Amino acid sequence: MKQFFLCSGFLFAGLVFLGCQGESQGSTSTAPNADVSARELPEQSLYWLDSTWQDQTGQTRTLKDFRGHVTVEAMIFTNCAYACPRLLADLKALEKEVPKRQRADVRWLLISMDSDRDTPEVLQAYAQEQGLDPNRWTLLHGDADAVREVAALTNVRYKQGPKGDFSHSNIINILSRDGEITHQLEGLGVDPTEGAQAIHKALQP
Repeated sequence: MKQFFLCSGFLFAGLVFLGCQGESQGSTSTAPNADVSARELPEQSLYWLDSTWQDQTGQTRTLKDFRGHVTVEAMIFTNCAYACPRLLADLKALEKEVPKRQRADVRWLLISMDSDRDTPEVLQAYAQEQGLDPNRWTLLHGDADAVREVAALTNVRYKQGPKGDFSHSNIINILSRDGEITHQLEGLGVDPTEGAQAIHKALQP
């Protein structure tokens, strides 16, 4: 796997996490129907990760499946009673800010940090309960190693408590068509206008 040169490591709860330093520069974009696979991925692309996942339908997926679209990504767990519902509300507000003509070119990716409980069946029920359009929204279940790896590279810190719930960072990542983090929104109640502007910028050819 390629190294991620824009990130510096630090320890948290016994795991190595990477703190990304600002927005990546010079990311390229291309139309979703172009042959993006013909060119080399950028060094900082998350799509170098070779972990496999299952989406809410049980289909096997890799992160590289999202190449070619601008992708908005966040980590959640479905049993979360406070932060994750607010984070999802922020994502839905951000989706509404994207002009209708651009929505088909944007993907929304929720990665569960709860490998034990958030099975594909649970994620499917959650997606239906939340009214997430399966044409645009994908929810992923992976093993603990895959979750740790993605969390590290997206600057999400999390720790599981004795009752199975998690304390965690709340970060929305906007990924270029080639999987680079071009913008991060941190915290809850973020300004959707800022995120929409970042998505618009990432969509530009």
